[in-house]
Amino acid sequence: MVVIRPNPANALGHHLGRNSILAVGELDPREAEHVAWDVIVVGTGMGGGMLGYSLARSGRKVLFVEKGRSTLPGAPGTIRSAIPEVAEPWARRSTETYYDALARAGRSTDEVEDISGRSPRRYLPGVGSGTGGSTGLYGMVCERFFVRDFTPRQDFRDPGDSTVPEAWPVTYDQMRPWYSAAEKLLGVRGQPDPLRPEATEVGLPAAPPFSAENQPLIDHLTSQGLHPYHLPMACDYTDGCTTCDAYLCDQSCKNDAARNALLPAIAEHGAHILTECRVVRLDADDTQVRHVICEHRSGMLSLEAKVVVLAAGALVTPMLLLNSRSGDWPHGLANGSDWVGRNLMRHAVDHIEVWPQRDSKITAENKQIGLNDFYFWEGQKYGAVQSAGAMAPIEALTNRPDLPAKMLRVMSPALRPIYERYFSGGLVLATIMEDLPYLDNRVLPCDRPSSDGRQRLRIQYRWHASEVERRAVFLRQVKQIFEPFRKITLRTAKNNAFLAHVCGTCRFGTDPKTSVLDPNNRAHEVDNLYVVDASFFPSSTGINPSLTIAANALRVAAHVNQLHFAN
Repeated sequence: MVVIRPNPANALGHHLGRNSILAVGELDPREAEHVAWDVIVVGTGMGGGMLGYSLARSGRKVLFVEKGRSTLPGAPGTIRSAIPEVAEPWARRSTETYYDALARAGRSTDEVEDISGRSPRRYLPGVGSGTGGSTGLYGMVCERFFVRDFTPRQDFRDPGDSTVPEAWPVTYDQMRPWYSAAEKLLGVRGQPDPLRPEATEVGLPAAPPFSAENQPLIDHLTSQGLHPYHLPMACDYTDGCTTCDAYLCDQSCKNDAARNALLPAIAEHGAHILTECRVVRLDADDTQVRHVICEHRSGMLSLEAKVVVLAAGALVTPMLLLNSRSGDWPHGLANGSDWVGRNLMRHAVDHIEVWPQRDSKITAENKQIGLNDFYFWEGQKYGAVQSAGAMAPIEALTNRPDLPAKMLRVMSPALRPIYERYFSGGLVLATIMEDLPYLDNRVLPCDRPSSDGRQRLRIQYRWHASEVERRAVFLRQVKQIFEPFRKITLRTAKNNAFLAHVCGTCRFGTDPKTSVLDPNNRAHEVDNLYVVDASFFPSSTGINPSLTIAANALRVAAHVNQLHFAN
């Protein structure tokens, strides 16, 4: 067994030498089967990383189980500094080389089967996989929800048949200390939102001034009486930082679940990890999870722990529960309510590319601007507007092995100048509109792999009247405020392949008939099972979910420690 101990030359976590390299050894899988773990955490993204770190720091025996590769410092073959389609052009040779490049770049190779339309569609979900989960790819925006987000139903004129609740089972005041702890742990910096009185009390460290590319937009928005501000970002802003988004960064400024939680949990607090180890089901009796059954490259594993925590993401976590059917759980584990997998939300995100100057040639990410003037507007709730980086180079479209990419590649000598003239060089902003939860939007059980053995996820998601109406109004207002500038609207919101901020599929609540988890994120019907990824959200809000996932995971970790390990 490889025992991982702190390196005295390089204290980790917030004390990590930012350019240090750490070769992280893994636990022998057969040794792992013979350990009585205190806690097994399935998934190492924001929820799993933060909870596991907190419990390991409290002295618990923690095992992280991660289906993706290790991309921790020192892990060989990791692709950093550019999206893999650009960094590894040879990846387009075959589907095998493409999936290998994605995995080494921290991207999921799961296949989503979308049955929402007349015929099923299959695509990659565009989310993270590997150590740190999607936080390795995220744009680092870590922002608190509005106080009113915790009482959501009041802000929608006609929610129709949505299950959006009157209130979350926790309040902003209950979350406040955990928000503060998460902000500190993630090194969040930024400006307070001028439209939120409670934001002034947060006292985040300042972020750098707006860049020369962003300042014209800031000046324009301010001149219209609007209230732009510098987004709160989990970023150290080291020299040359471009606030990278959608890829693993080779610099030392991105604060994420791997760097700020998983790594110190392992190196400083004795936690262990199994990577490339996919949990396929949980074996449970009528009250307890008894075994976590995993597929590892060395063979099948059966692991045991006092407490099992699912943090595999809002697509995979419900699928694991649904696929854990048994005599005690004929409809899926913890699914007495029949709400596991339902209420799928993914935010309605459209993109608007704006050229602050006619000849703008912006290629760096420059993710800085936040604007919430239309979050609550004229008695209705819409969402946030924020920077989303720069337009990807054309190679991101052509350096793939699928047929559309091959056709574009053949045409690229003619397409490149058109693409660079009309679609690149501007600042991309995103409208993040809250979508409501509905029982018919859901993750479905799928225990069949794809034809090449990759994990398959089945979803069904369609818009309802509320989303259609609010999106039209929201886009119209946002386009009006940028009227003087050259701009194009990229209508991505209705495309289910654009799975942004998936949440809601194992919601928490006080009524076991209309929720899967209790207010402390424990399954109503399974005493030692918790869920801490974004599955627990009862509403999606219009804000990036990362900080709320982190804060809630720290809250739940404190509860687990007290309830299960007080003696």
